[in-house]
Amino acid sequence: MNNAQKHVIIAGVPRAGKTTLCSLLSDSSRYQHLTMDAIVMALESAFPETKIKYTDCWDFLPTSKQLIKFIQEIITTDNYAKLPYRLALDLYHITPQEYAENINKEYCSIYFLGYPDISVQEKFKQIRIHDTIYDWTSQREDKIVLEHIEKYIEISQFLEEECRKYQLPFINVSNNREEILKKLANEIIQDNC
Repeated sequence: MNNAQKHVIIAGVPRAGKTTLCSLLSDSSRYQHLTMDAIVMALESAFPETKIKYTDCWDFLPTSKQLIKFIQEIITTDNYAKLPYRLALDLYHITPQEYAENINKEYCSIYFLGYPDISVQEKFKQIRIHDTIYDWTSQREDKIVLEHIEKYIEISQFLEEECRKYQLPFINVSNNREEILKKLANEIIQDNC
C-alpha cells in the first residue's frame, strides 16, 4: 500500500469534531467511516475478558493499550487492497504513544483533535449551539456536560503535549472548528488522490 492509499485515524476528545471530519471524508467516496465507539462498546459487552471498555474520560488509557492491537489488524488486512476506498477510523480510545509505538505508518496516518485553548464556558456555549439529538451532550443536564468539558480540556492539553513529543499532528479546534475541519478534510482527500 502506498502513501496515497493510507487509512486514517481521526482521534481525540469527545465533541472535537471526529465524527464530523470522518463524515466529510466519507462524503468524498475515498474513505469509509468506521465508528470505533460502537466497536469498543460491542467488545466490552461481548468479550469483557478483553478488558476493553468504553469511556469518555481519563480511564481511556488502559483501553488504548488493549485496542491498539485490534486496530493494527484492521488496517493491515488485505481486504481493503482491492477496494477503491480506505478507512477513516473515528476513535477516542488511543494515545499518541500507542500509535507511535504500535501502528505501521505505511498503512495508516493519524490526526488528533482537541480544544486545549478554550474556557469551559466557551466550549459549553459552542456545544449547546451545535447539539443534535445524536450528541450525548443533548441528553445531559448542564452540570454534567460542564464537568466533562473540564476533563476534555485537560485531556486535550495532554494529547497536544504527547503529539509534540511523538511528532504527530494535533489539530487545535478550540476556535473556528467547522472551518478547520473542512480544510483538514480537503487536505486529507487531496493527499489520497
